[in-house]
Amino acid sequence: MKTKRRVALVTGASSGIGRACVQQLASAGLTVYGTSRHPKRRRGGGDLPMLALDVCYDDSVRTCVDRVISETGRIDVLVNNAGVGLEGAVEETSLDEIRAVLETNFFGAVRMMRAVLPIMRKRRSGRIINIGSAAGFLPMPYSAAYSASKHALRGFSESLDHEVRKLGIRVSVIEPGFVRTDIVEHSTVAAAPFEPYTSARSNPARAFRQAIARGVDPNVVARTVVEAATEQYPRLRYLPDGTARVVSLFRDVLPSPLFDFAFRKQIQMNED
Repeated sequence: MKTKRRVALVTGASSGIGRACVQQLASAGLTVYGTSRHPKRRRGGGDLPMLALDVCYDDSVRTCVDRVISETGRIDVLVNNAGVGLEGAVEETSLDEIRAVLETNFFGAVRMMRAVLPIMRKRRSGRIINIGSAAGFLPMPYSAAYSASKHALRGFSESLDHEVRKLGIRVSVIEPGFVRTDIVEHSTVAAAPFEPYTSARSNPARAFRQAIARGVDPNVVARTVVEAATEQYPRLRYLPDGTARVVSLFRDVLPSPLFDFAFRKQIQMNED
């Protein structure tokens, strides 16, 4: 049955930020479809539809989008949230491992955007909301692949937004700081760890895990997603929490050596 209500499609919605986005968008009055590679494993979510989707594969993306269109006739909001993490120094990390992170975090989002753009263009209306990260403007050591994927997503989002504004489509990127999710449990560690990196990254890894444990609730990010999806004039870039806003400000205003020193001290980098 076709619907007159706005329809949102959220990737990576089985838990964390994605699940919160599904719930918050539904509460805002949208018809919402969540997606997951393993939809039967989702944690909660009530009766909202959860579709199978692996953003790394064209056929899976096409099948998912076609399903939503067949049931509703429209996709008004796309939230690209699916993502993976990888811990390891660059020298410890294989090209295949780096490609796998980019395939999900960046190219997966690109696949989804390319799939919905013709639908939105025909309606001359749409919102694409990409979940980035503070790592997109503050690269984290021992997470180069993840940081690169979020840098790429940020640049791609801004370029695309310029291209499609006159077509009634807007693109936003949400860049949270630390959020209480299970990203650590779902992240992998480089398959070939070795010294001196193994011991050197122990302190930053511990600091990262502690920051995640103290992070903001995923609903903070999800409420910002709703804002980007519903306000008349959405912004290109949203910093949903205090940590992201403070870090962004300090990076802009502090001299580079001072910021670098403070940053390394905060994440407990080992110094000579």
